[in-house]
Amino acid sequence: MAESRHSKFTVLIVGGSVGGLTLAHMLNHAKINYILLEARDTLSPQLGAGIVIMPNGARILEQLGIYESMDDFMTPMTKQNRYKSDGTLVSSADWPRIVEERLSYPAGILERRSFLLSLYEQLEDKSKIHLKKKVVTFEHSENYVKAKCEDGSEFIGDIVVGTDGIHSRTRQEMQRWAEETGPPGMMDKDKISVTAQYNAFFGISDPMPGLNPGDNNTASDINHSSLLFVSKHGLPQWFFFSKMPKRYQGKDIPRFTKEQMEQQVEEFADFQFVKGVTLKDLMGKTRSLSYLPLEEANHNFWTYKRIACAGDSIHKMTPNMGQGGNQAIESVATLTNCLVEMLAKAGEAGPTTAEVEKTLQKYQKLRRWRATMFVKLSALVTRDEALDTLSHTLRFLFLEPFTGEQVADFQMDLYTMAPYLNFLPLPARTVGNKYWEAGMELSKNNAAPKLPGAQQAPKARL
Repeated sequence: MAESRHSKFTVLIVGGSVGGLTLAHMLNHAKINYILLEARDTLSPQLGAGIVIMPNGARILEQLGIYESMDDFMTPMTKQNRYKSDGTLVSSADWPRIVEERLSYPAGILERRSFLLSLYEQLEDKSKIHLKKKVVTFEHSENYVKAKCEDGSEFIGDIVVGTDGIHSRTRQEMQRWAEETGPPGMMDKDKISVTAQYNAFFGISDPMPGLNPGDNNTASDINHSSLLFVSKHGLPQWFFFSKMPKRYQGKDIPRFTKEQMEQQVEEFADFQFVKGVTLKDLMGKTRSLSYLPLEEANHNFWTYKRIACAGDSIHKMTPNMGQGGNQAIESVATLTNCLVEMLAKAGEAGPTTAEVEKTLQKYQKLRRWRATMFVKLSALVTRDEALDTLSHTLRFLFLEPFTGEQVADFQMDLYTMAPYLNFLPLPARTVGNKYWEAGMELSKNNAAPKLPGAQQAPKARL
């Protein structure tokens, strides 16, 4: 590849996550040099989880030219079913089909491992990816940042972007540096902003009879819920959520033992995800499994000096809306847009330290409001599905559910007002589409998405 005008400016990406690998693709398209450091020995670990790519994430992936190849392992969601924990069907809505008809993108169900592997395999220059590089600290200079790894290796960049998850070392080091050099107490609130009120099993099991590919199934009981996506060949990707005795914060968030997991599985063995498929059934055929607290966080400070964070490292949401990965993609897209603009203005001389810091602060300002909205909406959905309060339970039992058309209407602004890569052409399927065009216009005018109001509340079952 020919030397690019931005080749001297280097981004250190810490974490080969959805956000990290997508950022690598974006920087490659923008001709900005990068180095990606991943602590594990693989970029596609089997962590027992699925992922859903919604239209807001899909549009960006198509801009990068990496979306179409995912057809081989992506299953379009067709409908959402909601059950009681005894297997009784409460409602069924076809909003995924309506959303796909309007926006030309499905809500795509994927195995996370396959998705990450596809992101890696489609990278143009894999020599920029370094495995088994666990970053432990950073050395800060006026003009650069040096990442120091556990094995003694060191990497120098103009900025660091932490896409290393909820337990982000990058975020911890950013906060430490801010405490040492910034205003007193600047990071006090952020250091304890990670909370957990629920725990979750999540796994992938072998195919089972009676599960329909494309179905999104939720089941509810008081303080408990389940989520089951069915991908191609009937492969179940599932979650089981339980409310914990209290809301934990920071270092007090518990970690769980195998014995605790077995005890909880035994207690809820008969919880039905759909009619005839129980937690015990899924556990008996599981291929991969994790048991973790369901952490939530939205930090006030996403950047300090030459460090910025994106994705779960800075805006961690519950999985019930299927937006975690999509919001990571949105964040790194916004960051890349800001870097492209900065470097174009800086020219051959390159940006000053003040310009770099201003650009990273602009990224936070552009993204934080929307990420905050999704953190809050995801939390609301989690609590609604787990019948968190008496009002949640009464609504579930006695109110008519929203129709597929109503749910699709609610979601239009959420998807179409999303950021995109403004230095790459828009996908053909979105050009001239009235929904995408309307959302882009609203976004330009800084309008707020339209969310359900009192006039759209469901009616009581009579």
